[in-house]
Amino acid sequence: MRNSYKTAFFIALRYLFSTKKYNIVNFISIISVLGIMASTAALIIVLSVFNGLQDLVTSNFNRFNPPLKIEAKEGKVFSLSNFQSKISDLEKMEGVKAIEPVLSDLVLITYNEKQALTTLYGISAKYPNLSGFSSMAIDGNFDTSTQSGIVFGAGIAGLLGIELNNFEPVKLYYPKRNKKNLANPIDAFQILQASPIGVFASSTPYDENSVFTSVALAKELFEYDHEVSYIAIYIKENTVINKVQKKIAQIVGDNFTVKNQIQQEALLFKTIQTENLIVFIILGFIFVIAAFNIVGILGMIIIEKKQDISILHTLGAPKTLFNKVFLIVGAMIGILGGCLGMCIGLIFCLIQKFFGIIKLGNINSSYIISSYPVSISPNDFVVTLLLIVTISLLTARLSLGGLKINYLKNKH
Repeated sequence: MRNSYKTAFFIALRYLFSTKKYNIVNFISIISVLGIMASTAALIIVLSVFNGLQDLVTSNFNRFNPPLKIEAKEGKVFSLSNFQSKISDLEKMEGVKAIEPVLSDLVLITYNEKQALTTLYGISAKYPNLSGFSSMAIDGNFDTSTQSGIVFGAGIAGLLGIELNNFEPVKLYYPKRNKKNLANPIDAFQILQASPIGVFASSTPYDENSVFTSVALAKELFEYDHEVSYIAIYIKENTVINKVQKKIAQIVGDNFTVKNQIQQEALLFKTIQTENLIVFIILGFIFVIAAFNIVGILGMIIIEKKQDISILHTLGAPKTLFNKVFLIVGAMIGILGGCLGMCIGLIFCLIQKFFGIIKLGNINSSYIISSYPVSISPNDFVVTLLLIVTISLLTARLSLGGLKINYLKNKH
């Protein structure tokens, strides 16, 4: 069996690379390889660009979201008074760097006769440095150490026309939880003032609807004492987050969820993965169309080598040998074109990664990056190679099934 495959491989190698009697066969062979090469290169390039965009989105959202977040399964808030023993256990856990309670909810903000509904986050003074928010400040300071200070996302700051230097306070409105007055609706709101002290930009949708202030002001506005919306867990470097996540889940119990950064943006990442899959299927379909050239090539080679095949068959070569030969020829055409395409795709991706030759816009564009991002993943090459081998073998098998090598039908 092994010798038959060696023989088939040797004959296939000769049939594929030897000079053909008819130039049209050589020409179509080259066109077939080039078609597979182009579709493979396109597949690698597009997948790498999608990987780069995904990494860009992930890094931006990961700057905003904590490594782990503890939330109650039911209700918007939960009380820390019943959580103190668990917090003590969490603080002692190996790999945990810091534990930060956060209180957040929707509030109405007014400033200079403009208003907007946004999410207010009450955080501690240590939170900006732990999260990296302090480095996102583009105007003023990201400082929540003072009770009356408030920091705006760039989008909401632009909408309200926030000016840090005119000392005009903003007003925060939040419905009172325990008091309703239908005769005087404004009395049904808790109203506080805060001073704009900074503007941040995270290059995420959070810039459009997020403001940060001290946890003390948030508690006063929301009328809470010990309640929090969630607990942010920050992890030490070189710590396996999945292991810490499982241990924390065991400590907090079934009434709470512990989410990592991907789970916190589950819809976003599912959308990105779906887009990647759709693109892969579309480009894979283009590759299938290009691979069907193998059918024509094999037919021409079989016709050209008809005399050689008949001689070998007369000398005792079984029909199965020729099936193996042309199956290997078809696979070689696909693999040759595929490998060339992967090399070209890799070279292009490396050039784009280090030199950024394809730009996202002109020089005056306001994009956060100037050129298309590229991230080269070995998994893309492995999956693409498996796709090439599989489709090439299937195409060759289907073509041989249709050709039947008719002139050997009646020979035994």
